[in-house]
Amino acid sequence: MIKLKDLTAGYARRKPVLTKLNTELRTGQIYGLLGANGSGKTTLLYTISGCITPLTGEVEVLGATPSSRSREMLQELIFMPDEVELPAISAESFVKDYSTFRPRFDREKFQRILERFDFTHNLKLNKLSLGNRKKFFIAFALASNAKIVLFDEPTNGLDITSKVTFRQVLAEEINDERLFIISTHLVSDIEQLLSSIIVIKDKQIVVQASMDTVAERLTFGATASISQPLFSEGLRAVGKGEGDYSNVDLELLYLALHNPTSQQSIIDILSGKEELC
Repeated sequence: MIKLKDLTAGYARRKPVLTKLNTELRTGQIYGLLGANGSGKTTLLYTISGCITPLTGEVEVLGATPSSRSREMLQELIFMPDEVELPAISAESFVKDYSTFRPRFDREKFQRILERFDFTHNLKLNKLSLGNRKKFFIAFALASNAKIVLFDEPTNGLDITSKVTFRQVLAEEINDERLFIISTHLVSDIEQLLSSIIVIKDKQIVVQASMDTVAERLTFGATASISQPLFSEGLRAVGKGEGDYSNVDLELLYLALHNPTSQQSIIDILSGKEELC
């Protein structure tokens, strides 16, 4: 459904943000796009959505080139940026005006999600706080029933209760026909949702793996319980898997992948280049 071929992306040809990315993303998945601030997560989402054109290489979304902005593709893709800017109109006017571009928009679902977020504001949308703008747009994006949904830092600005609601409503929306990409550096907010992760570092995809693969190939636990840890932080450690299924500590994995001592070993294990015990 999404294909990247030798993709180099950014805003100036001499200073690419991402270089030579190759991957395919399929439906029925919630992908976590992980990386440090400035690593290129947002740039990748802007490129997939067609907001910016690749510097070199190719992007294919639903068989189309995103930057062509074809009506058919745009109806099936919706993108929520980190800084949600909404017009100076009421919520009702927004839905009336913008749902016409979404052929499967479900107004009842939209209202249900807003109610679960306890969203009852009558202000014009541009006057809402960041958190409330995000609640509104999350509801609109999910109610659009678009096949591809891109979220950039969706939990940034949400309170704890709203983060829980976000996880609940998103979990209910995944099916074999839809694909979600969630970009975040707040990995603990979404780790229970994800089916796969993509980690960006040094302009490259350094890891792309299913959560099942991570759980099988690595083991996570207390530092004292792992005899030869690849990486430890405080009382937590990650080591090579021993054939058992481990509960993934995504925050710890993220830290380990950004540590020069443990990074390559973990990449090799997850890619299958290093045999398990």
